[in-house]
Amino acid sequence: MTWPARWLSLAATAFLAVGFAHGPAIGETKLRITTQLPLTTPLGQNLVRFKDLVEAESDGELVVEIYPAAQLFTDKEVPGAVASGQIEMGSSSLARFAGTIPAVDIFNVPFLLDTPELVRAATEPDSPVRGPLDAAMTSKGARPLWWQPYGLSVLMTRDTVVRRPEDLKGLKVRTFGKALEQFVNHVGGAATNIGGSRQYLAYERGTVDGGMTGMQSVSERKLYQVMNHLTVTNHSNIEFIVLINDRVWQRLDPAFQALISRAARTVEIEMRDALAEIEAEAYSLAEANGMSIHRLSATDLAAWQDATRGLKELYRTAAGPLGEQLLAAAEALRAASTP
Repeated sequence: MTWPARWLSLAATAFLAVGFAHGPAIGETKLRITTQLPLTTPLGQNLVRFKDLVEAESDGELVVEIYPAAQLFTDKEVPGAVASGQIEMGSSSLARFAGTIPAVDIFNVPFLLDTPELVRAATEPDSPVRGPLDAAMTSKGARPLWWQPYGLSVLMTRDTVVRRPEDLKGLKVRTFGKALEQFVNHVGGAATNIGGSRQYLAYERGTVDGGMTGMQSVSERKLYQVMNHLTVTNHSNIEFIVLINDRVWQRLDPAFQALISRAARTVEIEMRDALAEIEAEAYSLAEANGMSIHRLSATDLAAWQDATRGLKELYRTAAGPLGEQLLAAAEALRAASTP
């Protein structure tokens, strides 16, 4: 069964997962999760899977309610809402922490962690890249439970095929964070930060000439309807983080902490294992709907790497000692992966 079919088959479950139920009974502990994405998406279904595991293993003593599609908080509001205790849990893009933890942009250093194998190594719980970031987020009051992969970044355009950095010159490009904004501006484009839920309209209206996103977004938001070309640049990596308020976590019974941790690890592995299939189906769907897919040659890739090399030093300066530590760790992973 394909991923789109699985989303539809799980629609009823997704409806039940939304927080329309009555308050928890005596003795129950309720955990509410907010996410910007619909429950029919792979990341939404990943949350539903977590809910099912936790409620089943706790015999209903833990109740998980999911509020999708930014019903309660937008993506940029999630880290603060979870850290302050406005809600127990939330799923947020890692980039939303860049304002308070600039080192999270390690995944946006151009072409540093640019293969699925490198990303997987960097996002393992005991990785020297992920471990310090988890600790930094926890110190802000929002403890990561698991990471949700959204895939490597791609570049879409309406009229111009972009193969080399010079092809981006003068184009207005949708981005989603300071690091990617620097990427576009550095090669002569004009970056505009636009939220994920607003990008379709921006493309449709011609507000921008192109945009950066992940393949899941191309499929979920039907961006192939408003963009004609897609270049597989893989220049950065997109991760979502499922967070729990640290005070809520500390108050949980140790047995519940262990149960939640097991469920979190299970669904993280499942999601990362499924990513290649999800992206392959997204590429097929985009092509079937008329989108032209362009893959970089070795010469093209070298041109991008040369043109954006200086951005590593910008990251090093902005991210401080933690960024220096993560750069060394990421470069060690690259070196270890080279035959």
